[in-house]
Amino acid sequence: MQVQEIIEDVKGRAEKVSKEAQVRYEKVSKQAQDVIKTSRDTAKKAGDLVKKNAKKVADTNQTTAKGLIGNAKSSLSKAREAGIKEVAAKPAEFLPQGKDDVLKAYNVTVTTVTKTREDLAKLLKKSADQIKVTIEGKKPVAKKATTARKPAARKAPAKKTTTARKAPAKAATAS
Repeated sequence: MQVQEIIEDVKGRAEKVSKEAQVRYEKVSKQAQDVIKTSRDTAKKAGDLVKKNAKKVADTNQTTAKGLIGNAKSSLSKAREAGIKEVAAKPAEFLPQGKDDVLKAYNVTVTTVTKTREDLAKLLKKSADQIKVTIEGKKPVAKKATTARKPAARKAPAKKTTTARKAPAKAATAS
């Protein structure tokens, strides 16, 4: 009978381990699916963000380029009408305008790229936090907002009140 009991005990343990393994597998499988979904959603949002801002930069630069071409054409026409002698005498007057437009486009591009970087960093951090929560199964602890301490108000020095002068005590002299 001992062999039969051992076999039953082993069967029971094997079934228990098998059920635990199945539960763990299902949990990990669900977590993996959630991580994949979060990653896919993050990649889509990041792609949309980059696409939108790249289009903004391209449109700005294209508009600036069109303006520069128009300025160059008008400067060329002006130079043709004026003739070689006037162009040679005052060449700066016939240069196309557009420096301000180029600087404006540059500043818009830098601002847009910087904002895109910041937005992507926030998006990826949020996604990483969400994946961490999915894997650990815990809600993230919200950081408490620190309140800036106000510097202590300076107290005005107390006004000295005038009191009657006391006569100095005569010191006893030892002779």
